[in-house]
Amino acid sequence: MIFIPITILIFLLSLAASDKSPKIKKNPRNVVAVADFPFGGDTQVKGNAVFSAKEGKYVNVHIDMTGLPKDEGPFFYHIHERSVPGNGNCEAVGLHFNPYNASPVCDEQKNDAYCQVGDLSGKHGCINTTCFELKYSDPYLSLNKKSKSSIIGKSLVFHYPNLTKIACADIEEANELRLQSLIEEYTQTDDTIQLKELNTPLENDYTFDEVEALSSEVYHSDTDPDPPQQQELVSTEKLYNKTDNVYTPEEPKSSDQNKKSHRHSLLPLAKWKKNSPKNYSNISLHGISSDCLNDGMMVTSSIFGSLVLGIAAGMFV
Repeated sequence: MIFIPITILIFLLSLAASDKSPKIKKNPRNVVAVADFPFGGDTQVKGNAVFSAKEGKYVNVHIDMTGLPKDEGPFFYHIHERSVPGNGNCEAVGLHFNPYNASPVCDEQKNDAYCQVGDLSGKHGCINTTCFELKYSDPYLSLNKKSKSSIIGKSLVFHYPNLTKIACADIEEANELRLQSLIEEYTQTDDTIQLKELNTPLENDYTFDEVEALSSEVYHSDTDPDPPQQQELVSTEKLYNKTDNVYTPEEPKSSDQNKKSHRHSLLPLAKWKKNSPKNYSNISLHGISSDCLNDGMMVTSSIFGSLVLGIAAGMFV
């Protein structure tokens, strides 16, 4: 029988897990992080990304943006490892946030645990509209500042298909004033899902143990399912019924095959039609009027599109 020293065994196990992210099963309920645009880069790109976990479990993501360049998608978006400097230089935000040294090509992985933590478009789909709003849960993000997967203090960056940076903003913990302004915004737009998320009361004696919570970061087996896909294509018919675009844990779990196809784009590549006036996700709290109408889609051949989405999405810059 061959005996392996425990120190070597631990080292080998750490190497085996170095490209895989743990699921963050415990997050602070009293922390909300926000990336507010415009900040760096194109100041026509406006909106915000809100990260919260009011149930204390997985991080819920709500992204609502307008002003992306017309007919120049699909756009990628990632969390980067550094904050934006005061001069707004998006080139100074470093590489993708990748604390577990994952492969840069998300779409080829078994599941999202093997994707870079910060590769949001790789895990949840690219953007092919000038304006969009979407919600989903991401079990690999953390709002715990002690966690290796913590996104606070990082930045959110939008990219052109060639990965040139368009716009960037810091992901910061929201103070009480910012939380109130978000609540007012969601009240005006009747977004009951976000209102419930931000207004969920905390117990008077609620505390969050940052160190103890690290024990709830778990490497699951490859057969363990991710939370059901909560991202939904939104048509203009749902313009005034925004609660249909929601976090929906009751929905049936998507198969891995469906999940992979969903990564490529909010609107599948096969449906990109030349001069098509219809854009299923061109809707936003920040721009529900004509400024968010898109007269046409980016024209892309399926070969070029597959090349861009399969390779460029995994690049580091």
